[in-house]
Amino acid sequence: MKRPVVVALLALVASVATASVAETPPSVWDRAKDPAVTERYRLHRRVQELMHPPGPTNEAIRTLLRDRARAELEMGSAATSPDVRLRFDLGEVYEELKHYEQSIAVLEPALALSPRENGAAEAWLALAFSAAHLDRSRQERDAYDAYLALVPDGHSTLNVLSNRAESEMRLGELDEAVAGYRDVIDRIEHSAFGQGGDLDILVLARWGLAVALDRSGNPADAEHEALIAAKQDPAERIIGDQESVFFVPDYERDWYYALGRTQHAKQATDPRLAAKYWSLVVRTWADYLQRAAPTDRWVALAKAHLGSAQVEQRRADARLAAAKKKGLPADPTPIWER
Repeated sequence: MKRPVVVALLALVASVATASVAETPPSVWDRAKDPAVTERYRLHRRVQELMHPPGPTNEAIRTLLRDRARAELEMGSAATSPDVRLRFDLGEVYEELKHYEQSIAVLEPALALSPRENGAAEAWLALAFSAAHLDRSRQERDAYDAYLALVPDGHSTLNVLSNRAESEMRLGELDEAVAGYRDVIDRIEHSAFGQGGDLDILVLARWGLAVALDRSGNPADAEHEALIAAKQDPAERIIGDQESVFFVPDYERDWYYALGRTQHAKQATDPRLAAKYWSLVVRTWADYLQRAAPTDRWVALAKAHLGSAQVEQRRADARLAAAKKKGLPADPTPIWER
């Protein structure tokens, strides 16, 4: 998902909803020591209500509410507030509004000051997401570690662990990435799928594992995992979700597509369908290479994949030409359109 190294953040699925925590209002002694403490507390509560409105809201309304929260926090000098919760609030609002540089500028010093304060877990997560969007993989991974130290177990942990594995792959730590993805897959497969969304996280981790194995020089295992991922996500609904799954840079998604489409091509028995798939695989690798930076560490491997796919496409085209001479039934429907 980047600069010399560019890798995807399966991130998400990238969000963990966090309801505001019931907090005790300032005591009379607190107010006596600092008369402004009550107003800071009220601002924090108002922001929490704006960020977590009751009932369903659409994206346009949520953006308006976030922007109102941002304005109130900025007017209240939240970035330098003695109440670190307001700094967390502002950093999280900036991240939600995609002001990633500002989010990091607020959250980094706030979390250095109070790394385990009430609300710090959500702040660490916002910091990780902002760093991911800005391709700061090491900072992203370290923020996930800080989050996991505060929330070692829970439904959100699975998604964070998968994202963390992705950051390891972006850093070139492929063995760690493979181990991280396998851990997520193992945890989910040995659970009862009692939590909503676990299946999507499992599929995304499987996609990530296939890519990590491919890039680490383990093609046999990579193909095995890509085949499972392609079967679990045949229409690319999960890996292709533009709202919940982001990639930095966005062309990184092509690698995942290409591995899955290769498996569809290999499984196709109808010569026309096989030829269509191989043509799509070639276009997918070509698209990756066209958009990749010259310093992308995976360019050489992508070129090798493209060369292999071009060979397979020629073979598939030859088989199709031979089959047409013998006559063919109705044109099949591609798997992802069924």
